[in-house]
Order: sequence, then C-alpha cells, then structure tokens
Amino acid sequence: MAELVCPGVAVFVCVNSIPAGKHLPRQWMQDGVHVQVREIPCSGKIDVQYLMHVMEGGARGLCVVTCPTGECQMAQGNYRAEVRVATIRKLLEEIGMEPERAELVHNSPEEPLDRLEKLIRDAVERIRAVGDTPMRTATNPVEKPVEKPAVKAD
Repeated sequence: MAELVCPGVAVFVCVNSIPAGKHLPRQWMQDGVHVQVREIPCSGKIDVQYLMHVMEGGARGLCVVTCPTGECQMAQGNYRAEVRVATIRKLLEEIGMEPERAELVHNSPEEPLDRLEKLIRDAVERIRAVGDTPMRTATNPVEKPVEKPAVKAD
C-alpha cells in the first residue's frame, strides 16, 4: 500500500505572528495525527484554491494563524485570510463536510512562543475531534493485495 504523504492537519503560520527570533517545530504527531507547519510570508497570501487542494489531498483539516485583527503588518492580510478561511468553511459545508475542519487563530508576535504553540495544538485537537476525512478514502483508496493463482507443476 502506498504511504500517504499528506499531513493530517496542515498549519499555515504568518511569519509576522511568530515571536521574533523564535521557531515552531515543522511537524509533530499529536494523538495519532500528523501535524505539518508551513510558515508563510503573510496570511493574506494564502489562496482558497491552495487550501482546498490541501483538503482534496486527504488532510483531515487545516489551520491558518494570523496576526490579531487590526494589527496586520501587511495592511489587511489577516482580514483576507479570515475571508478565505470562511470561504473554505462554506465550500466544505457545500460538499457535505464539517466546516470545523478549517480553523483560523490569531496570535501577536509579542506573545510568548508557548502561547502560539498552545493555540495551534488546541486547534489541531478540535480538528482531530471532528474525525477522519472522507476525502482520504476517496482520493487514496485502500489497496487490496491481488492474490496470484497457484501454479501447478507438471
């Protein structure tokens, strides 16, 4: 059976919401769910099509971390991210999936790193609680071994 390369939960973190000089782990396992963190230059650069592609690839859910409302260093990036996550939630609902699979959290770079890690872990826990995604079985069906007929020796 082919190994699934898609994370269980994909986390997109605006670099401007991370405390200066600090770094998040790139990936970890949390209660059996593979979490993968990707830093992005601004949460406003995240695209609906890209987020939906993550879900189509079999991810259980996604989380976008932005600067606090009204404090975006790139003008309106956090507002754009909020609109895009809301769009993803609507699209998920339209196709019969739980909108809770898409999370948006805010973090100030002035906050300690452990607060950001807790926000992300709490979001991952909420997504994990929703359950596995039906897209995982639809896009990556379980491969059954093919039995070869026995060959009789003459």
